[in-house]
Formats: sequence, C-alpha cells, structure tokens
Amino acid sequence: MTRSWNPQHLLRLRAVLEAARHSAGASRGLALRAPSQGERVVSPAEASYWWRKNGPAGALLNNLMFLFIVVPIVLVLKSFYALSFVVFAMMVPYGLFLRRLAIHAVRHHLENHPEEWEKFEESGIISSGSGVC
Repeated sequence: MTRSWNPQHLLRLRAVLEAARHSAGASRGLALRAPSQGERVVSPAEASYWWRKNGPAGALLNNLMFLFIVVPIVLVLKSFYALSFVVFAMMVPYGLFLRRLAIHAVRHHLENHPEEWEKFEESGIISSGSGVC
C-alpha cells in the first residue's frame, strides 16, 4: 500500500520539530528572565570566563583542563596508547560540562544578586534575545 504525499504532513512535522527545539532550549536553562525585563540569553563563552575569574570552583575546574593535555602525553611516553586516546577524547565532554556549570553559576549568582543584571548585560555575559545560544 502506497501513501500519497501530503504537504500538510511536512508543515506539521516542522511545527513539531520547532516546538521540540524550543522546549529543549528552555529545559537546558540558558534563557533567563529578569524581574520586569524581557527574556535574556546567557553567552556560554562569557559565562565560562566570568566563572573562571570570579569563582574558586570555576578556576580549579578550568585549570584541570590542563591535565587533559599533559596526561595523554605522559601516557604515550609510557606506551599506554589506548588509555591516552581515551583520556584525550574525554577533554571535549569535560569542556562542554564546564560550560554548562558556568551557565548555571551565572544563573545562580543572578538569582542571589538581582541588582547585578545591568553589570552582566554591559559586560556581555547576558544579552537580550529571542533565541537560545
């Protein structure tokens, strides 16, 4: 049995995908709402920089990234090639995890200190926008 092509099917699929993309962005928590202001978007790169400079946990966890470079080199010199590859491959997920933590740290800081919204907006950590980074 063949099915005839229905252009409405494509429009419904597109609407479902857009709704899923929008809800996924909202569940990731990248968009913020200021009291009495519109939607704000956190820049992951700027949040990571701010967290590294202003939080001891951010500084420590970002400095551990150095180990993802040094440890594989040492493992190659000791002829542990597979383990070296695994450690080096874990660098990207760790970096993405750090960005996620940095965004969370910015959101938490702004919840505790709402008076700093303007300072964060001027420095480019948060910005007005309708999309999610």
